[in-house]
Amino acid sequence: MERFAKVFESHGRQILVRKGENSDGDSSLNISTMFSGSEMTISLALGDNTEALDKALENFEQEHADHFAKQFEGQTSALAAFKSLAGDDCDDDDEEND
Repeated sequence: MERFAKVFESHGRQILVRKGENSDGDSSLNISTMFSGSEMTISLALGDNTEALDKALENFEQEHADHFAKQFEGQTSALAAFKSLAGDDCDDDDEEND
């Protein structure tokens, strides 16, 4: 059976990992979760290498989903989750520009 996706549960979230394409049309491994109805997806581009994409999906396991989901503990919105990934721990008011 050819697999195109896996679903994991971790830290109170579902993590969907699937084969796809990024906005440039390159093969990518897409890792998605939901925050209050908003989907957040991170795409890992693999160029034209479909073998690498197959291997990436095959090798993505529960421990990887656990690490991914742990990054979002306590986050309630996709924007807050993105900021935590980007290392942006400042408030919406940018104090440096005041």
